[in-house]
Amino acid sequence: MKNFKVQYFVLTLISGFLLALTFEKINAFYLAFTAFIPIIYISLKNPVRRTLIYGFFFGISFWTVSLYWMFPFIKYNTDTIQAVIVSVLLWSYLSLYFSLWAATLSFSRRHFKPIMSCFFASCSWVTFEFIRTYFLTGFGWNLLGYSQSHFNYFIQIADLTGVYGVSFIIILINMLLYYWLKDSKEKRFLYAAIIIFVLILFYGYARTNKFFDFYGDKLSVGIVQPNIDQYKKWDEKYSNEILDTIKNNVEKFTDKNLDIIVYPETSLPGYFGYDEKISEFVRFLSYFGKLNLIGMPDYENKLMYNSVFAIKNESAVLAKHNKNHLVVFGEYIPFRKLLSKYFTIFNSLGDFEKGSEMNVFEYENMRIGATICSENFFPDLSRSLVSKGATILTNHTNDGWFLNTYAPYQHFVMNIFRAIENRKNIIVCANTGISAVISCNGNITAYAGLNENTALICDAYQNNDISIYDKIGDTFSYFCIFITILFIFLIFII
Repeated sequence: MKNFKVQYFVLTLISGFLLALTFEKINAFYLAFTAFIPIIYISLKNPVRRTLIYGFFFGISFWTVSLYWMFPFIKYNTDTIQAVIVSVLLWSYLSLYFSLWAATLSFSRRHFKPIMSCFFASCSWVTFEFIRTYFLTGFGWNLLGYSQSHFNYFIQIADLTGVYGVSFIIILINMLLYYWLKDSKEKRFLYAAIIIFVLILFYGYARTNKFFDFYGDKLSVGIVQPNIDQYKKWDEKYSNEILDTIKNNVEKFTDKNLDIIVYPETSLPGYFGYDEKISEFVRFLSYFGKLNLIGMPDYENKLMYNSVFAIKNESAVLAKHNKNHLVVFGEYIPFRKLLSKYFTIFNSLGDFEKGSEMNVFEYENMRIGATICSENFFPDLSRSLVSKGATILTNHTNDGWFLNTYAPYQHFVMNIFRAIENRKNIIVCANTGISAVISCNGNITAYAGLNENTALICDAYQNNDISIYDKIGDTFSYFCIFITILFIFLIFII
């Protein structure tokens, strides 16, 4: 360790900490445009081996602060030692992506001029984010672009590039500012950063004027947020209490003639069609809206699915959506028999089957695409619903797992980007919050906060517009991956 410098470790920790402050619930989004400068400086001054370590500490600093909630979440379900082990393992795994990005930047330091270096750093960051989103079932939490969820004009480029384009621009600006600070005479880097920033804002201003808050055809909507304690949901003795809570909320919709009523993920404590009490309760609910989107587990052919049912009057099932992307170690446990011996938390988690396709619910003039909980991590799933004709989207979730932490806020903002990417309103319904209607420009037009027991009556808007992102998908990300691989290849042959 004699070649390592204490001041560099301090800088990496500061850099990661500042970056963590840009995310929910702190929302100091402006720090993202300079938070990377210390780690860029370190990466461009050190060889790859040392930079791997510095980058790892950068990641650890970021993830332990921004995902601090992993520890209390896991500890609530198990003992302190297991909570520490699982949390540290996850933080360390995620930090590897930061470590590899810093090492990649260090690897290129002697081969590219500053402009090329800026471009390479931005492309390689997107490459690692994209891999993290999908590799090993994926963990697309706190992608860099999500830090700008409150900077509405800046994030409108997501309808071209997806959230990854926002990440790209943030890294690009950090790199340009670093080169300017390195040599204050090189004002071209400062001017380039300013011009890029201003152009992005001009684009955002133009798009928010086109896709205003009430763009499209109006639908009347009810959102049920019952705020059921997660640890009561599957305890039989609380079944009547849960149903009474939902009933009291739904009765606020009496005589409202709502187009859609949306319920959270696994809102009912039983199986529709198998449990007589639940089936009768669904029949009761079905009279309050023209179409009722009810999240509840489904038991079919001896297999259990996490589902959303589209139900008309008389509890007639129009269609259902089975969750396509399950949460590893949450909704299914690989190697359960082995792992449960050492981590007792895995004994309390479920085993759902994976759905096979994304379904659009079509009824009268409505075409609704539903995602369940973590399916909103993956932009391609929402995009696939729009490609099948969805004119409005819903996200049904149960963030009660996360208690009163920052996690529900960090999960919620992903929906803002799905709305902009696809230029569709998204109705978000969460058991304990946050529930909302998000317009096609990313603004929130109706809102229910965390841990509120409430029922919202609001408007949402549907449209038939197809964004550039809908048409080309993650082409921008694939381009960044191609450029990253190409540049690394060029380094080897130069």
